[in-house]
Amino acid sequence: MAPVVNEILVSQAEVISTDQPIENPQPSLASRGDQAKVLRGLMEQRQPGIIEKDKTTRCRTLAICSGKGGVGKSVISLNLALALAQSGASVCLMDVNLALGNIDLLSRLNGYWNLSHVVSGARSLKEIQLEGPWGVSVVTGASGLTDLADCSEAVRKDVLGQMQELEATHDYLILDNGTGIHRSIRQFVTTADDVLIVTTPEPTAIADAYATIKSLSSIQTLEIQTLVNQCTSTDQGEKVFQQLKKTTELFLHTGLSQAGQIPHDAHVVQSVYDREPFILSHPDCPAAEAIYRLADYLIDLNQVKEHQNKHESYFPRLWKRLLGEAA
Repeated sequence: MAPVVNEILVSQAEVISTDQPIENPQPSLASRGDQAKVLRGLMEQRQPGIIEKDKTTRCRTLAICSGKGGVGKSVISLNLALALAQSGASVCLMDVNLALGNIDLLSRLNGYWNLSHVVSGARSLKEIQLEGPWGVSVVTGASGLTDLADCSEAVRKDVLGQMQELEATHDYLILDNGTGIHRSIRQFVTTADDVLIVTTPEPTAIADAYATIKSLSSIQTLEIQTLVNQCTSTDQGEKVFQQLKKTTELFLHTGLSQAGQIPHDAHVVQSVYDREPFILSHPDCPAAEAIYRLADYLIDLNQVKEHQNKHESYFPRLWKRLLGEAA
């Protein structure tokens, strides 16, 4: 996504926040604080849910990130979630951007409540979920999970228990992460089953993508995939991938997988203006066809790994890493 598109999104967000009614009106700061305090107290008095740390899951977690902004990461996350859902899978899309999430904006979902309100006790996880196209569940403010380190043990178990229930009802959990690997959300990426790093043919985007790969290369169990967006040709996309692969092998002594490439397509930019995923508005455009190929690739990859071994649920793994980070 070109930088100018991000400016357009900010402009549209300002218009939406001032001219359009919000489905959930925002209460005053004082009342929100009082409600959160009361609900937090109730949560602490509840019998906490038990987190089954050794429980295995069928849900596959994919963290999508990029080295820099403007490469179309959030647009790809949204459209990929829809492509997986159309294949018959149950998909949850989580926005883990630090205060800059726009998944709801891109899909015409104007929700106020997010995961930080679940942590504070103001809302339950089911209450803040937004229903996107084709039944995709959208959860915003997922970076708020990092605040759990300051909560009581009862609140932690309650929130994480709700997250496990969410994971148990989905086949795929797509995490739309922020740019780079910010310390506050690094654990969301390193705990995932697979990581998809999005870049473009721009030299700065390639350099930042490599820096992101380097920061993740020490995690031996992490499967790192790359996706080249906004390619003007197949050869250009292949050239970018080979450049990243050779540099990674030479300096990091690790492999790199190619998940695919997305061609430059004017329909993508138009879909951002219209706040409608291009896979819905123009299902036959080149970018949509590439997204479907990406979804097929991930489905095949998941089927192979399912036969290899079962894996522990994502959120217990995440919590272990968050505790380690806090320590």
